[in-house]
Amino acid sequence: MGRPVFEVKEWPISEVQGWFEYLNRRPVDWRRDHCFSYILAALGAKEKPYDLFGSLKAIERDRQEREEKDYTGDANKLIASGFLGTLIEKNNWDVKVEK
Repeated sequence: MGRPVFEVKEWPISEVQGWFEYLNRRPVDWRRDHCFSYILAALGAKEKPYDLFGSLKAIERDRQEREEKDYTGDANKLIASGFLGTLIEKNNWDVKVEK
């Protein structure tokens, strides 16, 4: 990260937790492992890169979680919240939203 310890100690806990989340999803040096997986493939390796490297496994797991995430109903939640109506009204948009 390139940050001195005293600076990290001053961060709010939400910032620290955010970095932990990020580093779980994108481990340090994953790019190096990814490049090396290309070398292995060129040499004839048949295994998937995420089966060989833990860092790439974390990225694959993150990708699968994002694909499986269900976004159905999000539009209905936005309409029900009233925020969309306020947004349309404040910007004088000529849009009709059916509930």
